[in-house]
Amino acid sequence: MKIRSWLKPAISLSLIALLAPASSSGDSAAVHGVTASRDNVQQLISAAGNHPEQLMVAALTAIRGGQLENATRIIDTLIASKPNYRLAHLVKGDLLMAQVRPITAMGNADGPTDKLNDLRLEAMRRLERYQAPPPVNEIPANLLYLAEKQTYAVVVDASRSRIFVYRNDGGTPKYITDFYVTIGKLGFGKSREGDQRSPVGVYFVTGKLPREQLDKTYGAQADLYGVGAWPLSYPNDWDRREGRTGHGIWLHGSPADTYSRAPQASNGCVVLTNPDMGTLATYLTTGTPVVISPKVEWISKEDWMMRRDAARAELESWRKDWESLDTTRYLSHYAEQFTSGSLNLAQWRTQKAQVNASKRWVKVQLEEVSLFAYPTPTGAMLMANFVQNYQSDNLSNRMQKRLYWNRSGSNWKIILEGAPT
Repeated sequence: MKIRSWLKPAISLSLIALLAPASSSGDSAAVHGVTASRDNVQQLISAAGNHPEQLMVAALTAIRGGQLENATRIIDTLIASKPNYRLAHLVKGDLLMAQVRPITAMGNADGPTDKLNDLRLEAMRRLERYQAPPPVNEIPANLLYLAEKQTYAVVVDASRSRIFVYRNDGGTPKYITDFYVTIGKLGFGKSREGDQRSPVGVYFVTGKLPREQLDKTYGAQADLYGVGAWPLSYPNDWDRREGRTGHGIWLHGSPADTYSRAPQASNGCVVLTNPDMGTLATYLTTGTPVVISPKVEWISKEDWMMRRDAARAELESWRKDWESLDTTRYLSHYAEQFTSGSLNLAQWRTQKAQVNASKRWVKVQLEEVSLFAYPTPTGAMLMANFVQNYQSDNLSNRMQKRLYWNRSGSNWKIILEGAPT
């Protein structure tokens, strides 16, 4: 069965449930705690301000409550503000059609099936976010510890079409805001060049491509990226180890002819509306972590502290055992499948035994440490990103390093050690 053949009924059923009349308080629509009756919809519109998503949610909520007149006023306000918002025009069409027959699902008007399904899915994802908002007192399990220099971190929930911004509050991630996003046309789990999927993993912003620079480089095609682009470090060391290919995975804005793109419409990039990309950009600098996960797990602060402390203890144990010059104890941290550059575990073992035999003392300091639970469908992984300050009686160096641990039974074993390129 082709994807599109089952997508429409699945989305329609979901939207029917979302738009079904509410069991209670069905004659009201709400935005951020402001509830409007039939008489004060203008207050609701004012409360939403210039926030298109809140107006869209208010309109859909009004439809759900049977407030078609209020929904029309809200959606007209939204279209006046964002005339290129395609989903708003679809809802407007439904409201006009509702004058002659009941609304039973979104997009009753005739149109290309794929485009209608895209808009239905966008509506569903936006509604879902407001019906189940991010738990602000919980923490994404991927963000275990943030180095002091990393002021912000970003987490993408690929299956929910959402990107979340967290501030580093003394090492503890604190929720700031979130936005709707578009990912690859064929979803996530990128493995090769051109597969139209978004990658899954831990990446870092590598720079900024302002619109002026994109215009010079890409000409008319630069409009695809809207207000600008922020490249990500895909493929990272782990991706390359797994044989993943491709390049040019960016955070970027939307073309001028549309306010918002469908949940799955890019070639693998993570795309926002231009206003949202502009806001998100205020939190981005080179080196900002961007975790792209199939589905974000939020955990309590107590659980987060327990996982964070366990990860930090694992890293510290590795560091101390390296300093001890006890080669057997040091190598016990490494997995049988370990690689580093062109070296496998056997070659690594031989090299480390020779190096340690030549040392009288070693001092290893880890600075600017960040720790992440690495999102992967194949099992639990940890990633440590840090600056390694190495000193010994006959050699000193300082370098950026990344370690990846894989769970082996009840233990963690290092499966990849490398330096960012």
